[in-house]
Amino acid sequence: MKRRVQLTAIAATLLVAPIVSTSTVTAQAASVKPSSSVLKKSNSYYRKHAKQLGKKYKLAYNAQTGLKKNGKAVVYVNTKDPNLKKSVKLAMDYWNHKLGKKTFTQGTKKSHTLTFSVSNAKPSKNDNSDAWWTPSTKQVQVRKYYYDAAKQDIGVAMTNGLNDSFYHQFAGTIEAQAKAELAAKGITSSDKNYSAQFNETAQKIEESLPEYATLKSRVAAVEKSVAAQGRMYEYAGTIAHEFGHVMGLNHSPNKSDLMYFESGTNKVNSYSQVTSSKGLKVYNPVTSTDKARAQLALKIYIAQHK
Repeated sequence: MKRRVQLTAIAATLLVAPIVSTSTVTAQAASVKPSSSVLKKSNSYYRKHAKQLGKKYKLAYNAQTGLKKNGKAVVYVNTKDPNLKKSVKLAMDYWNHKLGKKTFTQGTKKSHTLTFSVSNAKPSKNDNSDAWWTPSTKQVQVRKYYYDAAKQDIGVAMTNGLNDSFYHQFAGTIEAQAKAELAAKGITSSDKNYSAQFNETAQKIEESLPEYATLKSRVAAVEKSVAAQGRMYEYAGTIAHEFGHVMGLNHSPNKSDLMYFESGTNKVNSYSQVTSSKGLKVYNPVTSTDKARAQLALKIYIAQHK
């Protein structure tokens, strides 16, 4: 009886691999969050204790090549993809909002401290990352192979979610009404063609529901624009993660942190989360631990460059 509204796609797995080496997950995960007192030390303290602080809070100073002496980053967005441009802007906004200042701003080809671009390199057994920060070339890149696949993946997940929600709500009603209509005509389950007649009747009942028209409309919207919007949010988080590396953050052992090595949110696969004014439009993946670690990394960097 269940006849799902389809959005055809070939699934592909999105992988996130570290550009800075991953640390072992430990029971003391919360200890990577600097306290307020640690964030109030003097520049001389930060210079003197940089090594110990870096080890305790998992900082990577050799990754901070994309910063000015004042700890600011100016990003040249080298892509023509309008949705990726939105992702980069949102990634900058995530950090700027949490840090309470414009740490990331957009630059130009002639004036910037790092570049965002798209890599055409295919994934391999040795490198299957979807995005990375390369300190030596001062480039944040996303892999086109996975970026292209993400729209289809999200579209399929959204469509499945919409179908599941519809049938969870109405399958019982459709089935009961179809059986009642067939019984009223004297057609029973022992009849030879009962299954075919049941499916035909159920389909007519299903398509007569106002909610079915809404389902079809939403599935069409997924294919037209909402899946791409979901991908925009997904890559905003992915790029924000790489911007964390730009500031000198190694991976966090906390699974809830943006800087966890496999960070991400399933909200990008939800039609309602992507389209609602209370969903991803107001979501920020930067946690209080991410924020405190970034503040410390920047304070140490600035202290070392005074």
